[in-house]
Amino acid sequence: MEKIEIIEFNGYTATVIIPERPNGKWIWKTEFLYAFDQAERALLELGYTRVYYQISDKYGSPSAMKLMKEFYHFVVKNFHLDKKCVLFGFSRGGLYAFNFAIAYPAFVDKVYLDAPVLDLKTWPPKGSLEQNQMFEEYGLNADSLATFKGNPIDKLDEFFALNIPLLIIAGGKDEVVPFDKNAGRLIDYCREKDIRITAIIKADGLHHPHSLDDVQPILDFVN
Repeated sequence: MEKIEIIEFNGYTATVIIPERPNGKWIWKTEFLYAFDQAERALLELGYTRVYYQISDKYGSPSAMKLMKEFYHFVVKNFHLDKKCVLFGFSRGGLYAFNFAIAYPAFVDKVYLDAPVLDLKTWPPKGSLEQNQMFEEYGLNADSLATFKGNPIDKLDEFFALNIPLLIIAGGKDEVVPFDKNAGRLIDYCREKDIRITAIIKADGLHHPHSLDDVQPILDFVN
């Protein structure tokens, strides 16, 4: 039987789900802990600890990276976890996973992105509460966003120079996070540069559901 610990760290809530027989390996899902989590539940059965740190209003910003670094050291020490994690970045969680991997590659074993936000010009929606939060977090506005070069999609050279294994799953008709400007751009980059990644595109898929009906490819990638 797994054990769930909910803690406060630097003013934000964290959840750690500990398997019955932990093996030190861990999944850090950067957003939406329990959403479409078939793969994570299967990995829990294999001994993986599941970790979530709820800093949802920071959109992968530099201040989010600082919080994540401090939380990383806390959770590794206090829960006896391996020094490298597997990052799961779903939707806006892609911002956190991608930026953390670039900032602290020594802490990251692999990255799985699912319908990820990789360009803040395409999401959050214009005029939304999320966009206003993002503007405040990054110190941007509608004018400066147009020329902002701090998006994950602007840092592909830097990311792939790290040689971190990457799995990407996305819907080809994503109506929330446009495929052709986010996951599709990353995949096209890899094709042009002859970079090997694992990409699974659901041709008619929308933003939801995330993950796969059969999660075995995700398990194979993680293991």
